[in-house]
Amino acid sequence: MATIQFKALGTKDPVNLNIRFFHNKINCYAKSNVFINSINWSNKTYKVKGLPLEEKKAIEEKIENISKHILQGFNTDFPTGETIDSNWLIKQVDGFYCKPEGDDDYRFYFVPFVAKYIESSKTRINPKSGMQISVRTIQNYTTTLTRLKEFEIKHEKLKTKNINLNFHGKFTSFLKTEGNYSSTVIEKYISHIKNFVKESKIEGFETSVEIESNKFTFKRDETLDTYLDENEIETIFNLDLSNNLRLENVRDLFIVGVWSGLRISDLKRINDFNISNNRIKIICTEKTQASVEIPIHPQLKRILEKRNNVLPIISEQKFNLYVKDLCEAAGIDETILGSIKDPKTNRKVKGYYPKYKLISSHTCRRSFVSNHYGKLPDKTIMAITSHRSNSQFLKYVKTTLKEQANKLEEYWSKKEELKSIELMKVV
Repeated sequence: MATIQFKALGTKDPVNLNIRFFHNKINCYAKSNVFINSINWSNKTYKVKGLPLEEKKAIEEKIENISKHILQGFNTDFPTGETIDSNWLIKQVDGFYCKPEGDDDYRFYFVPFVAKYIESSKTRINPKSGMQISVRTIQNYTTTLTRLKEFEIKHEKLKTKNINLNFHGKFTSFLKTEGNYSSTVIEKYISHIKNFVKESKIEGFETSVEIESNKFTFKRDETLDTYLDENEIETIFNLDLSNNLRLENVRDLFIVGVWSGLRISDLKRINDFNISNNRIKIICTEKTQASVEIPIHPQLKRILEKRNNVLPIISEQKFNLYVKDLCEAAGIDETILGSIKDPKTNRKVKGYYPKYKLISSHTCRRSFVSNHYGKLPDKTIMAITSHRSNSQFLKYVKTTLKEQANKLEEYWSKKEELKSIELMKVV
């Protein structure tokens, strides 16, 4: 196994750490161009000692990056029979410090690296899920790349090593003031950027330790997406829409959504699924490629029977338009806080609106989660909705403070009833 050691040799401070690279009979040396006082380096543990934490991290991270760069070169050159000696090692160190080969050198510049990473992601397999990176994820990455390019036009050419807290402040300010993006969108961009930098570090390129700071983040506002409670869903279900085929179609598909928890991408291909034995069976969902088996709710069952298991197909754009008319017809017009996209700016505007104006295809999924939360174990609901993490799942829970208070009140009432029953047994 190839091994790399860094040693402080000599007595004149600061010393230039010496690199020893050895593998089987190979044994070669080179200067690292990492300077440190000999008292602050251990030749036994090959670690920094006696320095402030941030300075220690910076030096050790640079050493780690040099080591990765050397090992990458070795893994490329050794199998081809190239001579591995001190001259080779010196070239590797020089290569680590070399100047960029133009503005598109992904080893140094951030935007070219991100572009390269996105391109490779099109055929990459996610090691955690074993699935290919989804088209939507690629699209989200590409949007972040576009924002970075826009930032460079008005600011400076971005080097990966300079993606630090200073960049974070400038970039978030640019997104907020010049782009007028919401905190939710900004948080997503920052999350992507952190991921890109970590991937760059894995490849052995120089990065800033500040990317690991808890300040390198962005707090998103709580989403204002609404949901419908069971009484509102019941009202919609019981609407007489025999004279309005458009609203009847969207109502039936909406009921399927609120009682199945399906994403709109899966709802649009509902007729392709196995619907039998009081179950909707999905071998592979669109977004997460998960297998799902969903029990059929009584309301959903009545709709399937009415339509002989063949449901209407409506585009997402038309669904989002018609479902507002449907909810208005059902009298769901309570004024609540929410946000609606301004067509002129393409940005969401927070304000108080009639509830029906805030309903969309996503309301189905949020309603399913919110109406079952606290009544069923989280794992049971997540198995139906195919949420992979509890944190993502909890973002869908939209019960109000009043509803939470009602749940506690109901819990206390049940306890009192049980006490009364026990007392009656004793008497």
